[in-house]
Amino acid sequence: MFHILTKIRMQEERLVELLVDLHSGLPRLGPGSKESTLKALAMCDCLPDNPDVLDIGCGCGAQTLVLATATQGQIIATDLFPEFLAPLESNIREKGLDGHVRIEKADMNTLPFPEKNFDLIWSEGAIYIMGFDNGLTNWRRLLRPGGYLVISEVVWFRRDPPAELKTFWESNYPAIRSIVENIESAKALGWSLVGNFHLPDKAWSQQYYLPLQKRIPDFRLENADDVDAQSVADMTEYEISLWERFHEYYGYEFFILRRPEFTP
Repeated sequence: MFHILTKIRMQEERLVELLVDLHSGLPRLGPGSKESTLKALAMCDCLPDNPDVLDIGCGCGAQTLVLATATQGQIIATDLFPEFLAPLESNIREKGLDGHVRIEKADMNTLPFPEKNFDLIWSEGAIYIMGFDNGLTNWRRLLRPGGYLVISEVVWFRRDPPAELKTFWESNYPAIRSIVENIESAKALGWSLVGNFHLPDKAWSQQYYLPLQKRIPDFRLENADDVDAQSVADMTEYEISLWERFHEYYGYEFFILRRPEFTP
């Protein structure tokens, strides 16, 4: 969840370097779970038998591997950071999926693929980088008519967040909206809503935060004299404490959207 640390005062390149270091070797770069990925995939019930799939912002590829074992098609997994793509590529080879999954370093803002090339576009916890509406607008051209777009996006579950939480999110991700606001925006942009659901609490606490909490002490020791690194660790621990205290107010929502079959 790189977006929630953007208020730390340091050069962006340095911040990204430290975040990559902090998350190196973790099973996930953000909240998620195999069960949630499979639940969202099952809602795409009109996919062809061998779908062409694009996983945007795949990171270390936890969901990529789930998709690769649950579908019979071809998957292209893209991310901007080779530090995460390299271990994913190794995992793919070890699992014998290299004929099924292709890894590409690519910027989600300028994806180098032809129009109407995919049956399914997937993006867990990454669309915030370009913005919910921009992603829905720009990625649409890559989908065939009737194709699916599945994304997870951080949202407000309630409209009355405590002042501390509201200040934090408005500082770090001012584009955060409610579920209803995102659904209304998606429909206005020409998408059909297939369904949506909350990412469960254990996808935060067990799947993401627990490994991250175990990593932080080593990260601090490895960067003991680095003020920037200690700031990143401090903010990460603060982020975790916010979720532990206020998780009923916000979280990730899966949105399963479909491009209508007979529209441009």
